[in-house]
Amino acid sequence: MSHLPRTLAPTALCLSLFASVFSGMSASAQGHGPTPKRGTDGLSPVAFEIANTGEIALSCSVKLAHWYSLELGQAAHGVSLSAMLWSNPETGEVFMLNPIGDQMPVERLWCGVSGRSWDTRFEMPLLRTAGRAEPDLRFDCAADPLGAVPEEASATLCTAR
Repeated sequence: MSHLPRTLAPTALCLSLFASVFSGMSASAQGHGPTPKRGTDGLSPVAFEIANTGEIALSCSVKLAHWYSLELGQAAHGVSLSAMLWSNPETGEVFMLNPIGDQMPVERLWCGVSGRSWDTRFEMPLLRTAGRAEPDLRFDCAADPLGAVPEEASATLCTAR
């Protein structure tokens, strides 16, 4: 029995070292990665606006990451929907700002029939050209075919203004 504490001491020391090493690793592994840039310094504003010229309500969304999409809103017949994007003229990147001003990279931007926007989408062309700011994105959009009910619409057609 008197030998038991001596044999457990090295084991306890090893477990203690293991725990401290792994707790330090998990703390750094739980970091959020690089902090996104914040604010609009060096960025140019890019107006995004669609006017719904059709009869069926449209909704527009933006894909901010491979796993995250955000609906920008809906537009009924005769209603316009708008949002502000930002462009880095140096790199060609396009961003939306979150509520605290973090620059969130825009991967895709589309509009389609409300409730089926992805299936009936018109994808807004983002140039992303290094050395120049992204131009404003202003479109007239309508579900296709004209006069269809929402369930029959097969696409959304948009023309630049």
